[in-house]
Amino acid sequence: MIKLGGFMKRWAFLIPVVLLIGCEVTEGPRLPQKSEFIPPKDNRITEEMARSYVNASKYLLEAIVGHEKSLEEFIKRYNLSQDLSEVTDSVYREAHRDVAKAWDELVKGWEKSEKDAYKKAGVTEEEFNWIGGALTDSINKDIQEEIAKALGGEGR
Repeated sequence: MIKLGGFMKRWAFLIPVVLLIGCEVTEGPRLPQKSEFIPPKDNRITEEMARSYVNASKYLLEAIVGHEKSLEEFIKRYNLSQDLSEVTDSVYREAHRDVAKAWDELVKGWEKSEKDAYKKAGVTEEEFNWIGGALTDSINKDIQEEIAKALGGEGR
């Protein structure tokens, strides 16, 4: 089992990288995907939602920790900066197509890991994000504390 405490120390490195992985060089804007998730009208997180959220969080954490080594190897192999700014620079990508291709494959691998984590937890990404936002609503204070404890946090 992965301890959250040790992982939290790596957030300074991982948050920007995970955000960068979520960003993709595209030709133009994409149309939003149709949603299957409909939030509850009362904004309350159910026990089932909480369980799915906790499980997805744990599976995502495992995926991030597993992906971290791949990122470190990628940075070292191609002699890139820690913030990976090169992979979003169109001039760099054009001049270093091998790096761009390797990055795109790394991103595809991450996206698959992320989708697998949500699927394994029985939650969609949209529902997971909604639950995360709904946790800040005082109507969900009790469930917020349960989720924090389940994820190894203190709760409030």
